[in-house]
This record gives sequence, C-alpha cells and structure tokens, in this order.
Amino acid sequence: MWNDINVCQAVLDALSEATVLKDDKRKLVFINQKACELYGLSREELIGNEQSFFTDEIQRARQRDRDIEVLNTGVKSVAEETLIDANGKRRTVLVRKNRLVLQEKKYILTSIMDISLQRNSEAQIRYLARNDVLTGLPNRTSLNDELAQIAARQLHHPKPYTLMLLNINDFNYININYGYQAGDAILCEFAHRLRSLIGFTGNVSRIGGDEFSIVLHNAPTQDAVNCLAKDILKLMRHPFNLTRANPLLTISFGIVMFGVENITAGEIMRRGNTALLEAKKRGKNAFSFYSELMDSSSVTKRIMVKALAESLSKQGDLTCAYQPILRSRDERVVGVEALARWTHDELGIVSPVEFITLAEETGMVTHLGEIILRQACRDLKAFPHLTLAINVSPVQLGEIDFADRILSLLNEEQFPSKRLELELTETAVMNANSVSLTHLIHLRKAGVKISLDDFGTGYSSLSLLKDISVDSVKIDRSFVQYVTEVNDTAAIVSAVSQLGNKMNLNVIAEGVENHRQKSFLISVGCSHLQGFLFSRPVPIGSLQTLLDEHSKLLASNDD
Repeated sequence: MWNDINVCQAVLDALSEATVLKDDKRKLVFINQKACELYGLSREELIGNEQSFFTDEIQRARQRDRDIEVLNTGVKSVAEETLIDANGKRRTVLVRKNRLVLQEKKYILTSIMDISLQRNSEAQIRYLARNDVLTGLPNRTSLNDELAQIAARQLHHPKPYTLMLLNINDFNYININYGYQAGDAILCEFAHRLRSLIGFTGNVSRIGGDEFSIVLHNAPTQDAVNCLAKDILKLMRHPFNLTRANPLLTISFGIVMFGVENITAGEIMRRGNTALLEAKKRGKNAFSFYSELMDSSSVTKRIMVKALAESLSKQGDLTCAYQPILRSRDERVVGVEALARWTHDELGIVSPVEFITLAEETGMVTHLGEIILRQACRDLKAFPHLTLAINVSPVQLGEIDFADRILSLLNEEQFPSKRLELELTETAVMNANSVSLTHLIHLRKAGVKISLDDFGTGYSSLSLLKDISVDSVKIDRSFVQYVTEVNDTAAIVSAVSQLGNKMNLNVIAEGVENHRQKSFLISVGCSHLQGFLFSRPVPIGSLQTLLDEHSKLLASNDD
C-alpha cells in the first residue's frame, strides 16, 4: 500500500510496462509514458476519462467486469488478451490487475506486458516440430499423432479410414545426377500434385526423404480408394520440370483400410509398410492393399500374447536395464532410466517396441508396469544417490486408481517418492482426462517428479508446461540426432532449452551419440544428458561397475 499518493506518477513512469491507475469509478488517475504510447494519446487527453486499451466491445466488457471484481474482492486478475496498438499492430499482451488502497480510497492498478515475441517464438517452434520445412507438409510426428487420435476415437466412434504410404522409386538417382537442389524441387512439385489431388478429402504428409503419406477421412469405400490410387499413378505420367531436364519418376505405395477393429497407430503403420513392400515387389508405379495374407503376424501375435501372459505370472523373464543420466555441468551420473526387458524361453529376446505395444493392446501393460517399477525400486535401493526415471503408458495413466497404486507400491518397497520420476509422453498428457491429470497432481504433492518425454513432438508442448506442473522435459532423440546437422532442428532444441531453463525445469537431452552433439546441447542449456555416448542400458549387475569406471574417467580428466 502506498500512503503518499504524490509518488504514484513517478513510480508508474519508472515501470517498463504500460501501466495505468484508475479510481473506483474506473476513471484514469495516473498513466505512464508506455501506456500513452499504446493508446496513441497524450497524458492530458487521457486523465479523467474512462478509457480502455481495447477497442473490441466484448473485450471492453470483459475488462470492465474484471475491474469491478478486483475492486470488490481485492483478488488480483491475470489474463492473456490481444489488442491493436496505436499503430494498428496486433499484439498479444498479459493484463494484470491489482487493487490498491491509497489514502483510504480504492484504486485499480492495471499493467500490460507485451508477450507477442514469446508467443510468436512458441508458434514457430510448434510449426517446425510438426511440419516439413521443405514442402510445408505435416511431418512424421504429425502423422503419428493423427493416427493415434484416430485410433483412440475408433474405440467410441468407429469410422472407416484409409492410410496410404508412398515412396518415390530410385530417388537417389535424381540427387546424384541432377543435384540436391533439383531433388528438392521435385519433392516440392510432387507434394503440390498430391495436395491438389487430395484437396479436403484427407491429409498429405512428408514423412521421410522420399516418403509421403495420405490419410483419407471421408469414410472411403475400397472402390473409391482404388480409383484414387489410379489417379495418383496418373500424376506420374507427367514429367517433372527441371532447368535442364524433365525426368519421369515412378512411385510405389501401400494402402491399409481400417475401421471398427481395435487397432493402434503403430499397427496401422506396420500394415501400411507391409503393403508398401508388397507393392515394390510388383514393380514400378504399383500399389497394393494390405491383407492379413501378406504376413504371418496374426499367428505370431497370438503366440506372443500367450507367452507374455505367462511371463507376467512368473519371475525371471521380465527384467530391467538401466541407462545413466548425467548432469551436464560436471558430467556426474545422478540418475538412471529403467527400461523393460523380456527374455522368453522359446521366443528369446523380444524387442520392447513389440511387447510393450502388445501389452497396451491387450490390457496387460498395467501389470507389466507394476512389475518393472517394483523390480527397479528393489534394484536401486543399493544406489541411494541415484534417482529413478521410468516410463508410464497412457493406458496406465488412464487407470482410475493409478496414483494410489504407485504410492502404495513405493510404500511397500520403502522407496522414497522423491527419488522417482515418471516419464509421460506429451500425447499421453494431451489426451488425458481430468481424473488422470488429478493423479499427476496427487503424485507431485507426494514428492514424485513428473517428466514430459519426447518433448517437442506433441501438439502444444509449451501450453502443457503451463497447464500442468512438471519437473523435467526430455528433448526427443529425433531432434538430438540431427542437432549439429540441420539448422531448424538446432533452433528447436535451443529454444526449448532456453524456455525450460526460464521455467526452472530440468532439460534432458536423450539419444546423445557423439561429442559434437554433447557440446552443442551443453552450450544451449540442457541440464542433463543421456545416450549411447555415455553408456548403453546395462543390467543391474553391471551398474556398479559402470559407475565406478565413469568415476575413474572423471577423476583422470580432472588430473
């Protein structure tokens, strides 16, 4: 509270934000120079008037209601708005309102902070993370998210969809003989041809160097898809326009139609790739529809489901491997990530990608997750200085008693909650309901840390950091892999690191494989590093040896 009303003007003028003081009638009493510039009017023209920064009637009414509420309750108000400044420029601003009592009279102090640059940077990061820079099409991340959302909706509102995976044949010949610039021009023209043909009936994406995809949403029949496939082949009858040549190219593509069955995004892509391989066998400019006859996966799947169920009911088959997490400033190992491993008597070593996806599809992932967490808690008791990071499936997060089960398990194993960090993907959190988000809040209050895994690949990474409280973000290995080779990727990693640091979050880069990547990641502010450069995942029996060798290496470097 200010007792001397005469100092108000001097204080307001010293502020870097546009700031005004209104009396209880909402009349302007004091205004600083920044606010005058935003209004485009002089102080003399504004004092004594009921003036608003906003020209839109709905916004003006909203600000008036907030003024009255702040005056009556004394509760401060913070809200994000857009406005048009005196020069006609649209700005994104943060509007803060507080009640002041000066000489026993109530006033409203309003400050406006311009956050346009920050919001524009966030939008650019989101765009680069989800779009192909060359063609402007959505990228593989966007496609994966689209398929995941379709698969989730199919459970409640099944509709027929179609995925096409397209590959330009022998495209490396173009790059070698005409140059990469010519190759880029052809990719852009091919993208334009596809987009013009598909129109609003679906989404076209570029998912690799010479790989494209089409997702059709308009409930297509097989006859309609077959006709469209032939139209796509007709596109290739026209040569591509280069400065000194007009090459003709061929394509191969696989088609998978899916509808009422319960199917994951990964399985949709697998089927599409199976159909694409079959199309390539048929020669150039060919396509193929997926059929279960193309592979024996259905038989293999039944065998694996039975084997996984057996392994879940006994000890020894399911184990943990541990990959160290290093603190960047001194390169000391401060934690490990526990990774599930499955070795079966008959199937041998099964890839985590296969059995975790299978566990999610069959509902066994909750049991699997608890087995891995319990084993990791027991293993890490001998390493009290290390934190434990462990992945959580979206299926687990959706369980009604998820938080209680985690805390109960920690209590049974006498494992401190503050040593545990749960890793969830952005997509899992984005699709979580209010009950699931309540679980995360409950766990954080109990001391468990929350990390966003694969950060930068989801729809609204930055808004997630505001909407839920997290302790760490993990930059996806797909960004780290090319961070020293692709400028756009480096820009994304740098921006995410800086924003994470500003929000006092740990920024963990995973998939670090060489010293150039390591140096860059440290230079842009990544607080922790993880990857094959330091160690592959090791069994618990080898963890102590790994830690000892790493300590010796650090000591020798110090010498």
